[in-house]
Amino acid sequence: MRCISAQTCIISIIVTLLGCSASGPVDDKPAVPAPTNLPPADKSLDRPSLAEEQPLDPNTPITLRQSLALALLRNPELEAFSWQVRAQEANILQESLRPNPVLGAKVENFGGTDPIDRFEGAMTTFSISQLIELGGKRMKRTRLAETNHALSAWDYEAKRLEIVTEVARRYIEVLADQHRVELAEQTLELSRQLHAIVKDRARVGVIPTVEVDKAVVRVSTEQILLHKARRKLESSRQQLCATWADSDPLFSEALGELTVVEDIPTQGQLTRLVSQNPDIARWSAEISQRRSALELARSQAIPSVSVGGGIRRFGATDENALVFEAGLPVPIVDRNQGGRLQARYDLMKAKSQQKDAEVGVRTLLIANHRTLAAAHYEVVTLRDTTIPAARSAYDAARKAFEKGLTSFIDVLDADRTLVNSQRQYIESLSTFQKTLTTLEGLVGQYPAAMRD
Repeated sequence: MRCISAQTCIISIIVTLLGCSASGPVDDKPAVPAPTNLPPADKSLDRPSLAEEQPLDPNTPITLRQSLALALLRNPELEAFSWQVRAQEANILQESLRPNPVLGAKVENFGGTDPIDRFEGAMTTFSISQLIELGGKRMKRTRLAETNHALSAWDYEAKRLEIVTEVARRYIEVLADQHRVELAEQTLELSRQLHAIVKDRARVGVIPTVEVDKAVVRVSTEQILLHKARRKLESSRQQLCATWADSDPLFSEALGELTVVEDIPTQGQLTRLVSQNPDIARWSAEISQRRSALELARSQAIPSVSVGGGIRRFGATDENALVFEAGLPVPIVDRNQGGRLQARYDLMKAKSQQKDAEVGVRTLLIANHRTLAAAHYEVVTLRDTTIPAARSAYDAARKAFEKGLTSFIDVLDADRTLVNSQRQYIESLSTFQKTLTTLEGLVGQYPAAMRD
């Protein structure tokens, strides 16, 4: 009966300790809380219908929305960040668990000299012990994991916005290169027409034959420029599809209006939105994470208690007895002084980095806003004044040349002025649209294609 009673006691101790170990988190907070200040993700791009919008046929044009969807679905760098978020979710689960109980067995008083040279007189002890963490260590460890998860979510959002902005910029470059190729083709055709006119007039002796050589030079120069424009378009197409980890551009052309230029927002309007930038907004979560680390470091200065119990059998008398043990580290030397000091310094560092991040983003915003304003002025001036005047001058010079009222060099000068103005216009449009996209990224805004 003594043996049965002792076994019952030890089973009760084991069940009690295992029950404590298997219990849930110390508070009622959800295991994976969503960051309260995280911008809501744009779920519209996760719709299955977007897969149907992706270009599958090599002759199918592509849109900006399709490009963004492909990049968000296939970009390997963004995928790596999403796995990091999931890893932090798993870390929350791990940190919320209690320490495992420890089963132990100990045999004493055997193998000596008479009369304890055999096992008959040995004392055998079976025990189970449990570490009881004091100072709220598990709760604070879990909260630190939760803030790490919030940081990973912000890093994912920042990378997502960065990739979206880069896709939009590369898409704009493809549109600009398409315009450059189109302009080069038109210019080459005009130069060939002028060459035919010059050749006919030289054949009848109206103008010297040296003018024909000038026309040939003009044609060959435009052929070279067209070749370069096509090569550049191929390169920009390749750069665009690289954002979704593709080696070959499986689309015929990029659709979109490069020439749509609206009024630009003021610097003050943009500055008020700059707090939405994930690189700035994340620092609130970063500081919360450092504070959680400091609280955990403080709790680690409080020693944890180890308690246990078991049963001991005396072989010599064939009797059983219960055993209870408790252990408490004495914090004489190590009170986690260095860990607490390091956590405090890390918190101060994070606050300084937050200020630096805000200054950096605001500086970039001011610089890009100035670039945008300059590009806007240049686009409007070229569109409304320079190009119409250059085209009028070219038309007048060509008509005068065909009537024999002016020389071919005047036509070449007017043609060169018009073409250079048109090329400058495309460059200004490209600069304007890409700078506007960069500013949208700096204030945490996604392109209009994602907001439709």
